[in-house]
Amino acid sequence: MRLRSRSSLERAVRRPFLSPVLFAAALGASLSVALPAQAEALYGSRESFWQGQVGMRSTFVTDPGFDPFATDNVLTTFTLGVSRTIFDYEAFSFAPGLFWDYGARSATARGDAASLSSHRLALALEGRYHFAPWAYGLVRLTPSAIQQSAVLKDPLAAANFVASAWNFGFDASAGAAFLLGPHADSSTSPVRWWLAAEGGYGYASSASLLMHPDLPPDDPRRTGDLNLGRLALAGGFFRLYGSVTF
Repeated sequence: MRLRSRSSLERAVRRPFLSPVLFAAALGASLSVALPAQAEALYGSRESFWQGQVGMRSTFVTDPGFDPFATDNVLTTFTLGVSRTIFDYEAFSFAPGLFWDYGARSATARGDAASLSSHRLALALEGRYHFAPWAYGLVRLTPSAIQQSAVLKDPLAAANFVASAWNFGFDASAGAAFLLGPHADSSTSPVRWWLAAEGGYGYASSASLLMHPDLPPDDPRRTGDLNLGRLALAGGFFRLYGSVTF
């Protein structure tokens, strides 16, 4: 009789403790499902996805070294980029990417035709805050390598004068992106189309514009160098681009 009574007593004591444990486990499991579902409803899909971008960037270059190659201070470049979301937590996500910009300007310097072209290869570190499934804000830090090539055509010289150099650049910008579609929750398409804009400041180290005649080393003709000073393609910029996520 004592053994049976002790067993009944142990079961009676365990139940009050066992029930809260089971309840806590069930609550934790439901929250682990409910929180991502709630975040998904509030902020849209932020799971790992790719994003392709195409757009235009305009940089306001105030360096006097830019004057021989343009009649104003604007350098407009074509932009291509790709990024991937690798981290998300509630409304926040992080999406690094690679970008390429290309642009060119031309003008008359000292009565001769002068042109400048620029390639920018960049690694973008982009943080996002998702306000809603159809919009997010972004902050982007972008270290880059900038290649600039200058050409001056003198009809009286034996050859064109050229200068080329690689520089270091760093951009800091902020902006926002808005979903163009599809907006329907019932859409089964993984593809989404966005329109975005950002603005900021782009730093660039300066490079020499000491121009050499474009002649082979064994050419017997002698033509002196032409020094146009230095140039840094730095300044405030604005970028407008469309993107697709998948």
